[in-house]
Amino acid sequence: MPGRRDRRIVVRMKLRAAGTNRTRPPGGVTGFTLIELLVVISIIAILASMLLPALGKAKFQARTTASLNNLRQLGLGLHFYAMDQSDLLPGHSSLPAETTALGRPRTRWADSVFPYMQTPSVYLSPNLTPQERKLLVKAFAHTVDPGPVETERSVYYGGYGYNYQYLGNNRQPEGIPPFHARLSSLQAASETVALGDTKGARGGNPENPYGKGGSGDYVLDPPLGSMELGSRGSRRSGTEPGSGNAYYEGGHDGSDAHRATPAARNLGRVTLVFADGHAGTLLPDVLDGRTSTSPGGHNGLWNGLGDPSRR
Repeated sequence: MPGRRDRRIVVRMKLRAAGTNRTRPPGGVTGFTLIELLVVISIIAILASMLLPALGKAKFQARTTASLNNLRQLGLGLHFYAMDQSDLLPGHSSLPAETTALGRPRTRWADSVFPYMQTPSVYLSPNLTPQERKLLVKAFAHTVDPGPVETERSVYYGGYGYNYQYLGNNRQPEGIPPFHARLSSLQAASETVALGDTKGARGGNPENPYGKGGSGDYVLDPPLGSMELGSRGSRRSGTEPGSGNAYYEGGHDGSDAHRATPAARNLGRVTLVFADGHAGTLLPDVLDGRTSTSPGGHNGLWNGLGDPSRR
C-alpha cells in the first residue's frame, strides 16, 4: 500500500510540472474554470466585432452588383424600345388627362419598357430601405385592375429614375409638344445617364422626406435645369426654362426641395446605366460635375453631348 501512495504522489507532481493543477472530477470529465470561459467569450466577441463590418460591407457590395445587373437589363430594354419606336426614347410619364382622368392607370417609363424586359424584379432597387419602399414605389399599369385602383395583384417597381429632361419629357404645359430624344442623336451616349438610383424630390418643401406623395420618385433631374437642350427645363409650368422651371417640382437651380435627386445608396455611390448600355457607379459630386471651380456642377454627364458647358 505505501508504494501505491508514493506512485500517486509522483503522478501529481508530474502533472503540476506539466503546467496543470486541475483536479479530475468524478466520472473523468475535465471542466473549465470561470476565468477560462470568460477569456474564450471575450476572444469570440473581439473576432465578431472585427468580422461584422466586413460582412456588412460584403452584403452591400452584393446588392450593388445586383443593382448594376438590374440597370444593365433596363438599359437593354430602353434600346429595344427605341428600335421599335423609330429610334425615339420613351417619355417619363403619361398625362393625367389621358389616363387617371379617364379612369385609367398612369403609365411611366417602366411601363413603356416592360414589354421588352419582362422581369419585374429588375425594376426594383435591392437597396431600398423599408421607409423608401413606402415612398418610392409605383405599380405597373398592367397590374392595376380595375382602372387606376391597386389591388393584391399589383406589382411594384421603384428606386430607379429616368433622365427625363434630356431623354423623354411628356409634360405639355400650355400646349408645348412632348419631347423625345433619338438614341442616335446622343453624341456621347457612353457619357449620358439614362437611369440611376433616385430618392425623388420633396414636393417643393424642404421639410418633406424625399419622395413624399410620390414626388419625383421615378425620375432624375440633372444638377442644373436644361435650358437649350432636351426638353428645355422640367416643364413644371409653361414658363421659359430657368427660374421656377429647373426641376421636377419646378424651383431654381440648386434647390434640394425641388430636384429629383440621385441617391448614393450603394456604399456612398450612385448606380447608373448610361445610354450606350454600360452600367457603373459614381460619387454624387462626380456625377453632377461639382468641383472647387464649379461648385454648382454641370450637365456634362446628362445632356447627351458630354459637354460641361452646354445645358
